[in-house]
Amino acid sequence: MKGYSRDISSFPPFQQGGLDSLCGLYSIINAERFINHSSDEETQQLFDDLVHFLTRRKLLSKLLIGGIIHTEMLTILDKVVGKQRISNVQIPWRGVQNPDLTKFWKSMQNFLDGTSNRAIILGLQGYHDHWTVIENITSRSIMLYDSALIKRLPRSSCTTVYATWKRKHLLLPAQTYFLSNEAIDINQYDY
Repeated sequence: MKGYSRDISSFPPFQQGGLDSLCGLYSIINAERFINHSSDEETQQLFDDLVHFLTRRKLLSKLLIGGIIHTEMLTILDKVVGKQRISNVQIPWRGVQNPDLTKFWKSMQNFLDGTSNRAIILGLQGYHDHWTVIENITSRSIMLYDSALIKRLPRSSCTTVYATWKRKHLLLPAQTYFLSNEAIDINQYDY
């Protein structure tokens, strides 16, 4: 990163339970916490708001057991998280089928590079069927701020096409959310 360091060690990621499928909700909570450096109380309030929203929509048990899908993630980001907590949510790779890993990787690097109030929620399949938050990305690895305590994804193990024994981490560009509390000009990230 260029001349700046993210010190998030005083705000460890909240973790999901071992038997639930709430990684999507925790990725939202952790992204908001990462961007805003939210207190435990503020984070608890967001969690409460999410649970109440899902209960009213009769989705809580479904998400608890089966996890969250892309369209539900969009609705939650819009209706619950909203402009008060994260002012800008972009899905720059929506509708792009299997983009080149190098181009996708570089766009994530460029988005996060040197800016403290940004995060990326990344959808994964393959070895992990999971939602996570990218803390930092280098040319060789993705470092995560993750509810399941996954720390890193080596680039040599990632793909955007299909998972194999060597490239076991299938990154889902169309289910990747660029989050920020500032205006984002998505054209500058070479999508």
